[in-house]
Amino acid sequence: MIKKKLIIIGAGGFSKSIIDSLDRKKYELIGFIDTFKVGSHQGYPILGNDINKVDESMNYNYFIGIGDPKIRLHFFNLIMSKGLSLINIIDPTAIVSSSTKLGIGVYIGKMCIINPDTCIGDGVVINTRSLIEHGNSIGCCCNISTNVVLNGDVTVGTKTFIGSCTVVNGQITIGNNSVIGSGSVVIRHIPNNVVVAGSPTRLIREINDE
Repeated sequence: MIKKKLIIIGAGGFSKSIIDSLDRKKYELIGFIDTFKVGSHQGYPILGNDINKVDESMNYNYFIGIGDPKIRLHFFNLIMSKGLSLINIIDPTAIVSSSTKLGIGVYIGKMCIINPDTCIGDGVVINTRSLIEHGNSIGCCCNISTNVVLNGDVTVGTKTFIGSCTVVNGQITIGNNSVIGSGSVVIRHIPNNVVVAGSPTRLIREINDE
């Protein structure tokens, strides 16, 4: 099998998990694009700071190795506008139901469980040991941190970040562009553009950057 060449956008800590989950039989990691770093990262070269300057860019596959949902969405839109190919990276230890609908540019980390009839949107990150129960819908470029539990039929909007060890009750709706702090227990619907935290969650502040 001829390996497909891969470039990762972003050379930070998250990229270490991506490299570890990568199917080496299918993909050959060529290097990174990073706005701030030069030299190398994890033994692979930093190819530059601008995806627009990659020579023969159509010959590569890409993955966004940045956790921040807003920055992920920026690069997702850029890659799509250029007609480039985004791949999914699913760790071999993850369990993903055959009825799950996956977007593109999705990362599912070690020992995650994705149960039936779930829809995972484009650019979503689901980190180590998270459980996504049946009937969930997770919007574009959300970041689900480690050890999160989303119980049945939860809906999460776009660009939302859910912190580690958060538990969300079933049938809850979480809005767009919101942040849920680590260790939270979500028993009520969460609106758009807010930061919440606690057990049960309470409003910390509104987000006014949209």
